Amino acid sequence: MKRELKVGLFLGIALFIMATVIFIVGDLSVLFRKGGYVLYADFETAAGLEKRTVVKMAGVSVGYVRGIRLKGVRAELAFNIDSGVEIYRDSQATMASLGLLGEKYIEIIPGEGPEICQSGDTIGSIAPVSFDQLGGMLVSIGDEIKEVSISLREMIGGEEPRGNFQEALRNISDLTRDLKEFTQTNKNTLTRSIQASSQTVQNFDQRIDEIARNMDELILSVKTMIDDSRGPLNDNLEKMAALIEKTREAVRLLTESIETINRGEGTVGKLIHDEELYDRAEGVLTDVEKIAERASSFRIKGDLRLDYYAKSEMIKGYLSLRLWPTDRTFFLGQIVHDPFLDRFTYSAQGGMRFGDFSPRAGIMESEIGVGLDYYVLRDRLRFSLESYDFNRDPRPQFRIFASFYPTKYLYLVLGLNDFSIASNREVIFGLGIGL
Repeated sequence: MKRELKVGLFLGIALFIMATVIFIVGDLSVLFRKGGYVLYADFETAAGLEKRTVVKMAGVSVGYVRGIRLKGVRAELAFNIDSGVEIYRDSQATMASLGLLGEKYIEIIPGEGPEICQSGDTIGSIAPVSFDQLGGMLVSIGDEIKEVSISLREMIGGEEPRGNFQEALRNISDLTRDLKEFTQTNKNTLTRSIQASSQTVQNFDQRIDEIARNMDELILSVKTMIDDSRGPLNDNLEKMAALIEKTREAVRLLTESIETINRGEGTVGKLIHDEELYDRAEGVLTDVEKIAERASSFRIKGDLRLDYYAKSEMIKGYLSLRLWPTDRTFFLGQIVHDPFLDRFTYSAQGGMRFGDFSPRAGIMESEIGVGLDYYVLRDRLRFSLESYDFNRDPRPQFRIFASFYPTKYLYLVLGLNDFSIASNREVIFGLGIGL
């Protein structure tokens, strides 16, 4: 397989896994939101609103819409308010939008207190003006303008009404002059507001560029890792080919020996034709077969894995060795370089395989820990849940990740580390190579 095809295949699988996670999880930022409390409000209609709609107070985001359901003939909205945000009981919620046709959101109009809402309380609501109502109002206004126009035509028919109309025009001119003076007086303030908005947009563009550079560096690191591991993989394939050739030669010699024995030639052939010696030899061979069967089930597998922590921008390395003395039992040993502790830790675990499930326990990164693996797709996809460091305050460390094997010697890792604590939670991207 060509180098370009391998790189393209790897990038395609990585993008597919990322897209799948995004479609399943949805808005990944929800996973990292801080906890809060729930408030309720009733509206005549919730048209245009969806779950995860932003909730603001004084123009600042303070939560999101957690749920929408029908309560009688009205819509009941559940808001998830961020911790630390205090909302008075006499506050009111209303629907607003960013501009005339912008995205809708919930605006909480603060009350005067003094009582503060608790989780589960219901606040008042103000009905928004819909586009249908706005259209009806415009039609009504049009009719009123038409009536005013008729009245004006009747009013300016004479000399006195015409003079009054000219006086009204002069008043409008004075009002226009006052507005111009107000604009000139506050010109600096308006200019600073526009400049602040421009600076905000520039900061956002710089952040997007920084994220793009980090993704390019990650892709380059993965590509370099694949290039560096190509040589050892080729050496292993050559050794396997030589081993297969030796196995074929051994099978040929064994076949010739069996034919010689069947003809009764040689010492072994003569022993086989002696029934008493044959029975003894058969018993010995049975014992040998049992021992050989146990020895043949013994397997050894090693791998090297590198995990990239997106939030901390650190790389954590694992060197693992897995021993299978039987088809069901295994032992796992690891040497781990922990960038957060800036030192090496070790793992020594034992486990058993029950169908697609494989529990394990022991030392995990120099702490007592347990884990559970679930295998699907003929062991090409593995979901793992691990917990260790049970004495940590406020709770042990938990992590969950999935390992996908597109080939026998290469696998990809995607997971979530320390997900039980919001401030420590971060996404893991990993690449592993079988040894």
